[in-house]
Amino acid sequence: MLLPMEPHSSVVDHLVAELRTGRIRSVAFVVPSDARSTSPLYDLAIATARRGWQLGIPAATYWFVTPEPEPLARLERLEAEGITFIGSTYADVRDDVVLLDPQDERIEPDRIVSLSSNGEPVPGASQRRSVVPA
Repeated sequence: MLLPMEPHSSVVDHLVAELRTGRIRSVAFVVPSDARSTSPLYDLAIATARRGWQLGIPAATYWFVTPEPEPLARLERLEAEGITFIGSTYADVRDDVVLLDPQDERIEPDRIVSLSSNGEPVPGASQRRSVVPA
């Protein structure tokens, strides 16, 4: 299912609703290598995790995967929100799996959220992937 691409709050609402019902248990927020701005995805990840905690969904797993070596200075609170930061990584999403490069590892989240400069779905995006306008 492709998530709605309206305002970011509706994406957060959709993710949190799925987490709350147990339909999903994990979300990967993946920054594509050609992204111009990563702030919207940081904001979305933090808002989703924070709302999940407020609603008593402590067992959810969140990852933030980005080519950046460190979180943006003003958004270093990922760990405090329960989000695992995976930096210096040019991820490739294939068959609902996030392949991590150069670690040669992978994560298999229930939902993958990404962003693009124009907000259009990335060709070959899975049914579990959402693209958020930057």
